[in-house]
Amino acid sequence: MKHPSVPLPRIGMRVIKTAVAVMVSYALFLPFGLTYREELGGVLGQMGPLYACIACIICTQSTLGQTFYQGISRLIGVLVGGALGTATLLLGPALEHFWLKTIVLGMVCVAGVWLCLLIKRPAACGMACILPCVILITGVTGVTRYYYAVARIIETIVGLLVALAVNAALPDHRPESQRGDVDMKVEVNNTTRKLCVIGDPVGHSKSPLIQNTMIKALGLDYVYLCQPVPRGQCRRWLDCAKFAGYAGFNATMPHKEELVPLMDELDEDARLIGAVNTVCIRNGKAWGYNTDGEGFLRSLADEGIDPAGKRVMVLGAGGASKAVCLKLARAGAEVVVCNRTLDKAQAICDHDPEHLRPAGFTDEELAREAAECDLLVNCTSLGMEGASGQFADFSFLDSLKKGAPVVDLIYAPAETELLHQARKRGHRTANGLGLLVNQAVLSLEHFTGTDIDAADMKKRIADVL
Repeated sequence: MKHPSVPLPRIGMRVIKTAVAVMVSYALFLPFGLTYREELGGVLGQMGPLYACIACIICTQSTLGQTFYQGISRLIGVLVGGALGTATLLLGPALEHFWLKTIVLGMVCVAGVWLCLLIKRPAACGMACILPCVILITGVTGVTRYYYAVARIIETIVGLLVALAVNAALPDHRPESQRGDVDMKVEVNNTTRKLCVIGDPVGHSKSPLIQNTMIKALGLDYVYLCQPVPRGQCRRWLDCAKFAGYAGFNATMPHKEELVPLMDELDEDARLIGAVNTVCIRNGKAWGYNTDGEGFLRSLADEGIDPAGKRVMVLGAGGASKAVCLKLARAGAEVVVCNRTLDKAQAICDHDPEHLRPAGFTDEELAREAAECDLLVNCTSLGMEGASGQFADFSFLDSLKKGAPVVDLIYAPAETELLHQARKRGHRTANGLGLLVNQAVLSLEHFTGTDIDAADMKKRIADVL
């Protein structure tokens, strides 16, 4: 009987970088005799390679940005844990009492976790608990406890610097999706919190792929699902989501406007735009946010584009256009909204007639408006992958101001025909990936309270889309 072959484990680049970082960290301490030799006295007597090596193991990630993020989180944990452990030792001889020390151990763990969550660094919680426990259990006393805490901080910094140096020296040039150490599956356990996107239809949404990619990269205990919700059923869904313990959800068409009156709290952008695309459920209450407009402004900033004082030509008057136009107006831009149905453009402009005005979509009108604009933004579906529509004529780009950037909210294909034609004419271009990533990052930050490196996430998401 022929038995199926068992594939051998693959060693990815991250594992190799981790091993190199550990070896380098260990080698840095030995020449100086820093191997926890108390006879050296002071901080030097408490120093050795162990915590530096541990920092390398924990901090070394697939990218430089993630390594830095993990390293800073660990350093914060060491600082919090060292401070708590040292502070508890001020209780002095009272800690010799068994039950008091037991209670204090529990209290410092709670305090460490609470402080790390307060500053939105959940990855720091482990070390914030471990270090004070080590200080208390090993019975470090007197001035030595301060040397001990300082030594741990120094070792952690050394480990972080080594991890960063090794990551920079040994970059992994393969696409994210081809790396042997990347697993796109999200581990689910009894503590995993649920997130999802709702819509009708919603099966086409890339939100689960994007959000789970970020969740995996950040090591968060969440899972992001796809949930069809029929039109008009948002109230029932919201009740179900609360009952089922969802931490929150994103909303796509046709639910964004329907959710607004169902929220207990609305952020300023959701009120301004009149639509909700992100809902956080906290203590049974629904908090509604709109991340589309802010995500767009962040994507412009990523490209070095400041809309303040600029004349911006926006094509289209749908939901995405409304968010873009109103945020551009708030940012100090003068916006002309070009749409085939002038009434729809006028409806957007009525929100801020001082900064917004409507215009038509004929070739002549587009050319006239293009001649006056400093930035062109396409919010229509023309040129989208799988869509049948396309611009009938690109001659209006000939009238566009020299050097005016052209931005298309479409991200598939990566370069639409509009962007291709604009690039041929010498204009700087950007697709909708920046908006997609920044909008998703903002949503996940709302859901989890975690600060996220959008630039790093953009690279990761581009590899999996």
